[in-house]
Amino acid sequence: MSKTLGGACLCGGIEYEVTDPEGMGVCHCTRCQRWTGSSLTGVLVSPANFEVTKGADLVRRYESEFAPRQFCGNCGSSLYDDLGEKYYVAAGLMRELDLTPEFHLQVAFKAPWEVIGDDAPQFDENPPA
Repeated sequence: MSKTLGGACLCGGIEYEVTDPEGMGVCHCTRCQRWTGSSLTGVLVSPANFEVTKGADLVRRYESEFAPRQFCGNCGSSLYDDLGEKYYVAAGLMRELDLTPEFHLQVAFKAPWEVIGDDAPQFDENPPA
């Protein structure tokens, strides 16, 4: 049975569905800090399992040095990173999410005030391939 989660941006102009999420993790890199104001908790999903159901015309794309980032052109909510084979969808936009972080990436770059308070594996940069 497929699991589907709904998400929406701050203004509600964009709504989307994520089907069969593959896991959740936290990225502590400086790019995510600049994009969201803190670390970014995201849900990994295949692009085929991500669908904008409302407000596709509001989705804007920023070409960052690492991955294209999609956001709401009206309210600025961070939606997802396009990692190619996977999307990294901002977890805070999905109110019914019941996953817990399975990993922490880029921990060497986390903000000095940030405290990681769970037992998920931590990687200074990226996990081994």
